[in-house]
Amino acid sequence: MPIEEHLNKIKQGVDAWNQWREENPETVPDLSQADIRGCQLQKINLSNTDLKEAKLQYSNLTGATLEKADLNKAKLLETNLQSTNMKSTNLSGAGLLESNLQFADLENANLEGAQLNEGTIFNQTNLKGAQLKDATGLTKNQINLCQVDSHTDLPDYLEEELDDDFLLQF
Repeated sequence: MPIEEHLNKIKQGVDAWNQWREENPETVPDLSQADIRGCQLQKINLSNTDLKEAKLQYSNLTGATLEKADLNKAKLLETNLQSTNMKSTNLSGAGLLESNLQFADLENANLEGAQLNEGTIFNQTNLKGAQLKDATGLTKNQINLCQVDSHTDLPDYLEEELDDDFLLQF
């Protein structure tokens, strides 16, 4: 359950939240299981925040900082995460159906078991070192639009598809 003070602070808006974060750098905000659906949270600082099982559907988090946040099993249906910093963020088991991840930085993020679909938008998304084991709904075309490296752990079904395409080149 979220800490009431933290939930009230985020409902005051991005400016109030970001100022509070600057004034309280040692505080680890707890918004676990919070219902903040449909909020305008552009450029909000949610780094190191506990957002486990939070409801963020239909929210706008464009340009937000979610670095090292815990979004385990968070609901992010149709959430705008464009240009967000999500380095080393835990998105395991998160629902990202129809979400916009264009230009997002997910380097070293944990997306194990995340739910994605062909409506999840990837374009120049940084997935270097990201863990996507058991993630569902990803396509080869989506991965082709992303930045990946040898440390990116793709789902087995996708690696097989990419291996088949590689062999067809010969």
